[in-house]
Amino acid sequence: MNEAGRRTERAPWGLGEEITAYRQTAGRESEYHLFFDDRGLLVGYIGILYEGLDLAGQPDYAAWIAKQIPTEFLLPAGASGRTPGLRSGRFYGDQGARVSGRAIVVTQKDRPMLFVDSNVLTSYAPLLSPYKPEYLRRILPPAEAAPRPAYGPGDSESRDFIGRQHFSKGEVAHFGLCGEKAVDVALEAYQRAIEIGLSEPLYQAEAHHRLGLSYRDKGLLPQAAAAMETSLKIRPAIPEVVNHLGKVHALMGDKPRATEAFQTAIGLKPNYANAHFNLAEIIEDTQPRRALTAYENYLAYTEDTPGEQERIEKAKKRIEVLRKAAK
Repeated sequence: MNEAGRRTERAPWGLGEEITAYRQTAGRESEYHLFFDDRGLLVGYIGILYEGLDLAGQPDYAAWIAKQIPTEFLLPAGASGRTPGLRSGRFYGDQGARVSGRAIVVTQKDRPMLFVDSNVLTSYAPLLSPYKPEYLRRILPPAEAAPRPAYGPGDSESRDFIGRQHFSKGEVAHFGLCGEKAVDVALEAYQRAIEIGLSEPLYQAEAHHRLGLSYRDKGLLPQAAAAMETSLKIRPAIPEVVNHLGKVHALMGDKPRATEAFQTAIGLKPNYANAHFNLAEIIEDTQPRRALTAYENYLAYTEDTPGEQERIEKAKKRIEVLRKAAK
């Protein structure tokens, strides 16, 4: 964006901004669409190489692509018509906990050519797909012949799109995808998403669920329980939400409701390791034998799950204590 003599364009992108930078990449003319949220945080980019980049000269990128499962697709008529024999491409992508990478490759003269490259914060991935006709039509020269990508009222200006932007912003803050977690930012973002409205029940329910987790992290337990109960009214029988609701009840000292929630979560998902652990903890004082079984189930379903080492060690110690007490 700051390179001398490089042309850039700015345009609104829902709550945030899209900046398009025109430059050269490995000696090939290209354009990069950079997307920022309302705080100025770069949440993703989509790069378009007009004439493609031979992957034979990009071993690291080629190695990443080789690990992905491609999806075949037909190029839009406006693109394939300008170059004889160019009719289809392959879409590659992986979804990481923090960042999702996507690429579009088209074979020319038996050589795989990279035409579109994208990296996006995973929570924004549904809002920033490189697989769109307005991008695909720009991958062949002359670039000036293709209209610049634009988001009309049906896209980034719609209430649903803006609501989902707030939801994505909440995810970045809630999980600390760009640094430390920011509970207050997440709380406000989820609230705004709900207030604006989300068209899909999946997003509606998950916004209330995440709002509940944010309230929990703030220590506002009654509000957390209410938000999670609203989530379950929209999408009933979601084991993760039921389990989190049980944890909130446990923090509030309501052991009967917490126990019921953990049992329900296990009934919905018998191999749900975390629910088995939570059940074991809540009933250990009153039902030690049943707690022993729950701890054993937790270990059986957890195995070597990353990030669970602390609870695995605790479960092993509690099992040892409970077995001795049962003799």
